[in-house]
Amino acid sequence: MSKLMTLSEAISRNVNDGDLVYAAGFTHLIPFAAGHEMIRQGRHNLTLARATPDLIYDQMVAAGCARKLIF
Repeated sequence: MSKLMTLSEAISRNVNDGDLVYAAGFTHLIPFAAGHEMIRQGRHNLTLARATPDLIYDQMVAAGCARKLIF
């Protein structure tokens, strides 16, 4: 059985309010679309973990998605 799905469906099924999220990527591989989808779906109270700071986490904080940041 295929696990292929849209990004919207993947975020909906796998990211819940209050989860710890580590969205990995470096320079051109930063998962902006996944972060924007979490914002669009109104996820909140997330703990965001990241090895380096980037703009998507700034946007998620500004959108009210983050409860805590871990670097």
